[in-house]
Amino acid sequence: MERLRRLALPERTVRVQVDGEKCLGTPRCGKCLRNCPSSVFITFPKGREKGKVCEEWELVANDTLCWGCGVCLKVCPAGAITLHPL
Repeated sequence: MERLRRLALPERTVRVQVDGEKCLGTPRCGKCLRNCPSSVFITFPKGREKGKVCEEWELVANDTLCWGCGVCLKVCPAGAITLHPL
């Protein structure tokens, strides 16, 4: 844990955008979620109904954590992620 505190993270340099039309979603893919070194991607259910398992999940990016390494671009099979320079 002490090593993480001394880690010098780069400044935020990009804005991350996820295209919901192209994204395959976390049950089927989730590669960006699993491979991002700074945990930029967050997933949550699109609709919730008591007593039922949610089948559709929304994927969004918390780009305040992103430093623009581009791993998500390389692992996304649908090309649903774009990085915009700030």
